[in-house]
Amino acid sequence: MEWLKEARGVGLLWEEERMVRASLERVFGDYLLQIGTWGEPDRFLTNARTRNTGLFGTHHVEGVTVVSRPEQLAIADDSVDAVLLPHTLETVKEPHQLLREIDRILIPDGKLIVLGFNSPGWWAARQRMSDGGFLPGVQQLVGQHRLSDWLSLLGFTVDDVHYYHPAAPVDRVVATDPSMETQSQQSWWSRQLAGGAPEQRGVMRNLRGWRRWRITAAAYLMEARKEVAAMTPLKPRKFGKPRLVGGLVNPTTRNIANLPFAEIDKPE
Repeated sequence: MEWLKEARGVGLLWEEERMVRASLERVFGDYLLQIGTWGEPDRFLTNARTRNTGLFGTHHVEGVTVVSRPEQLAIADDSVDAVLLPHTLETVKEPHQLLREIDRILIPDGKLIVLGFNSPGWWAARQRMSDGGFLPGVQQLVGQHRLSDWLSLLGFTVDDVHYYHPAAPVDRVVATDPSMETQSQQSWWSRQLAGGAPEQRGVMRNLRGWRRWRITAAAYLMEARKEVAAMTPLKPRKFGKPRLVGGLVNPTTRNIANLPFAEIDKPE
């Protein structure tokens, strides 16, 4: 997608790389699979801590490991430790089928990391008002609440949701204001606003509490886990003594304890 090379795309990818890096620090195992290309092919997988990584894409480009349809993955069942979906659910035709495929290939207790655009956010509103022109290539918006419902039906547990990239107009204006370049770097506030690349600047991006204002975030990162099916152990069957035929009632243990053995009626 060409717009990812523009200023808004560069800023988005910068924050997404930072968010994915923090999430992958808790992912270990043998295989991490990224389904769908988003930005540079090696942007996210370079931060993986698993022994092996793979990138599945729909077209053969540099960095893609396997060319395949996302809804039909040529991977064995229960063989992948973690899956990363960088806005893949929003760019495929059948997002439900893709989630079913992920449920099939993930091992029990495997991890799923999803990047998506925040449905009540500013960018999602721009996408709807522009008839799909603000985010080219995005076919549908999959909000965090809808995704949580889909995952719960498949037996996943949502561990956490992180909101990032404040895209409010006031933050974008401050981040790109040319006058910020000439401000003094002596104060902490000036360093936070003017230091670094343009995509890293802004008021809300440097405030810890802004993530509580979900409507200001352009995107979200969801971490989910495939639940392990609970197995009920079968108790060994105890074979009792053979009963007498003829409709006689065998005395219970309590009756035997209360009565002397001589007083138990014997069958004639």
